[in-house]
Amino acid sequence: MKRYLYWSGGKDSSASIAICHENGIQLDGIVFCEVMFDNARNISGENPKHIEWVYNTAIPKIERMDYKILIIRSEKDYLQLFNSRIGVQSKGAGKKHGWLLGGMCMANDRLKMQPIRELKKSIGEHEQIIGIAADEPGRLARLKPNCRSVLAEYGIEESATFGICKRYGLLSPIYETRSRGGCWFCPNCSVKEFAAFKNQYPELWSELEKLSHDKEIVSQGFKYGRTFDSVNHEIDLINNQISIFDIIWSKQ
Repeated sequence: MKRYLYWSGGKDSSASIAICHENGIQLDGIVFCEVMFDNARNISGENPKHIEWVYNTAIPKIERMDYKILIIRSEKDYLQLFNSRIGVQSKGAGKKHGWLLGGMCMANDRLKMQPIRELKKSIGEHEQIIGIAADEPGRLARLKPNCRSVLAEYGIEESATFGICKRYGLLSPIYETRSRGGCWFCPNCSVKEFAAFKNQYPELWSELEKLSHDKEIVSQGFKYGRTFDSVNHEIDLINNQISIFDIIWSKQ
């Protein structure tokens, strides 16, 4: 039976690749699905530091293990979902959907899971290796019959995946500032994470600011009911406090 590993670039799936390599587990391919913010301008929805590391560091290292990487993307992107029009039978008919709802993320379903589902269908029956640690019993219990966790099989807990990734040079730099990966526009990001992102990538944050001025959108909830302006105001307060502290500290 064919065997594919589904890789996000995160520590658990990256550690799974290392464990497969150490134990001679053959893979027909490693699947990476990149969520896009704007296909036309080639703007990724992945954190810029993370996606640069994926392409320039991680993939070359994995290919040297003699594993084949399959990079897939949806034909759609975040902007298309944001600008899509509501059907005539629904409230707000004709207007744009706007911000995607946290907890029921259309981006995750349409931009990530859908192309993965399509790939799985084209591959046919195969074994799927998923990055779930040995100390995640709830997730392990939900594994489908054709899915497998090599981390659980070798008794590797989540805390140990950092060391494995470091040993192989497969620890994403995103973990320097965040505890998790995900899209840079994700409503699950904390306000502090958004503040750091705005500081580092103001040109990308301005993309969201432009969208916030669209008068045709129905959904005004940028982050679990909070408007973009509300979140942005808190971000500026955080960043200004940091700036003032840096000035005071530098004078001491």
